Amino acid sequence: MNFNCVFPYCSFKRNDIEEEEFLKHLNEEHRNEILDISKKENIPIKMAEMITVSNSKVFINS
Repeated sequence: MNFNCVFPYCSFKRNDIEEEEFLKHLNEEHRNEILDISKKENIPIKMAEMITVSNSKVFINS
């Protein structure tokens, strides 16, 4: 899969990586933001992660 991190100040862009690799990036670099989203939206942390992963996926037309 291709990922372009949705956090505006982050330059993470990678092609052909597994979702687990992107989750590792989120946990290492954006843990506090994910926790803030979880608290602000009153949703579980895993759901906040899932939404962030979904919004960061990039589909390339071929």
